[in-house]
Amino acid sequence: MVLEALDRIREAEDKVEKMRQVAKEELGKYEKKKSEEFQRRQEKSQAKVTALLHELETQQNEQLQKDKEILLSEAKEQNQNFRAKYEKNKEAIIDHVIERVKKVYGSQ
Repeated sequence: MVLEALDRIREAEDKVEKMRQVAKEELGKYEKKKSEEFQRRQEKSQAKVTALLHELETQQNEQLQKDKEILLSEAKEQNQNFRAKYEKNKEAIIDHVIERVKKVYGSQ
């Protein structure tokens, strides 16, 4: 009877050891599965971040290009205004200088 009890204990211990091994293997598989899933999600997330950064960069470049075009247009308009004022005032200044010379040196 003692031998029979010892055999049953040994069988139970073997059974527990097998169950422990099965649980360990299942845990390893589960861990591997979750690790792969995490890796996929991380790659997907990284791809989204990269896409968002690229989109943001594109938007900023487009905005900079628009701002550049606006500034160039304003500069061109200002330049034209300065030229127009110069041309308008040029004749008046020349006439004024001629009158001053005539006053100072007299007309000859």
